[in-house]
Amino acid sequence: MLKSLLPVIVLSFLMGCTNHSAINQETVSSSTTPIAHSFEQAIQLARATPLPVDRGLFPERWEIDASDPRLEVGQAPGNYRVFDFKLRKGQTYVINVISMCNNMCFGFSKTILKPRVTVVDSQGKLVADHLEGQNPLSIEWSGVAPADGRYFLIVSADNEKPGATVLTVNAPVPGYTGMIVPVGMASAPFGKVIAYLGIPEG
Repeated sequence: MLKSLLPVIVLSFLMGCTNHSAINQETVSSSTTPIAHSFEQAIQLARATPLPVDRGLFPERWEIDASDPRLEVGQAPGNYRVFDFKLRKGQTYVINVISMCNNMCFGFSKTILKPRVTVVDSQGKLVADHLEGQNPLSIEWSGVAPADGRYFLIVSADNEKPGATVLTVNAPVPGYTGMIVPVGMASAPFGKVIAYLGIPEG
């Protein structure tokens, strides 16, 4: 019985992802929000949110949607958010960004924003770009401040491959206890992220 259901599950998943991706990409391309063509422009066009220090028990989930400005620096335009934080010269810091599955990950048509994470200084000069972590959806990157001052974290949607599988997870099959199937999480231009700053002791 399970084998006969698998083709239906897979087909539904693929059709759902394709349709959802096409609609979202059309929304991005037809958007009238400002486009930043440099990181300097990016921090000027968006209001910066103070970057929380440490995750905390109930971290806020920040939404990136069609109403946000778009970043077009070495990639297809993607909506973005900006966070700011202060550091001392030589201070070690850890940037943490976690992308959350859309629609609370219900069903087999799972979509998620693939984040492009960038750190710039107060003038918009690049400190680090395309920060990485244990997987494309969970960024944990450590750096050392080159100078005293204010820094900006730019989190944008990576729309280079819309609808492409970003990560594969094992999803339970309803009605079949203990049964799981591998399900891909497709890249979406909108979503929510958790972002916070870590300051190692010592």
